[in-house]
Amino acid sequence: MGRHRFSLSLSRKQQAYLTDFVSSDIISRQQRNRAQVLLHWLADLSAQESGEQLGLSIDRVYSMRRAFSQQGFKDYLHDVPRCGAPNKLTPKLETQLRRLTQQAANKGKRLTLNMLAQRVVELGYTDRICTVTLQRALKQVQAPRPDAMTRRSGAPYTLVQRSRVAEEQAA
Repeated sequence: MGRHRFSLSLSRKQQAYLTDFVSSDIISRQQRNRAQVLLHWLADLSAQESGEQLGLSIDRVYSMRRAFSQQGFKDYLHDVPRCGAPNKLTPKLETQLRRLTQQAANKGKRLTLNMLAQRVVELGYTDRICTVTLQRALKQVQAPRPDAMTRRSGAPYTLVQRSRVAEEQAA
């Protein structure tokens, strides 16, 4: 027997807030997924359909719906992760990375992770950042977005990962 299907009802003000929230560039991927799960639930999509569209498991969609029922509208959308070290990769930094990589791609330049890390620190976005963190961030940024401008190759930017030894030898 399948799970019970409950419908979601939000006020017009909450629906408008949710729509604006999803379209914002400064929210994290987790917050965007949470908001989209609510939008799908509001549109009476099943958990399976919502999960397929967002790349989440059905159980994860159900747990997100359950969290919304327990926490309420604002607390659910603005809930922050509680365990581990704080992430240096903020939504604002993700936006800046996207801009830097797109600018380099438009100029036909190729960036290494080390060059990108140095540039991020030089511009004052953070005090220091690991190339592994940047690599993970670029994987997230590289995920197709509806408003992302793509070049002829289909990729929004070009990234080359080189080792320090190769950079030292080139210098």
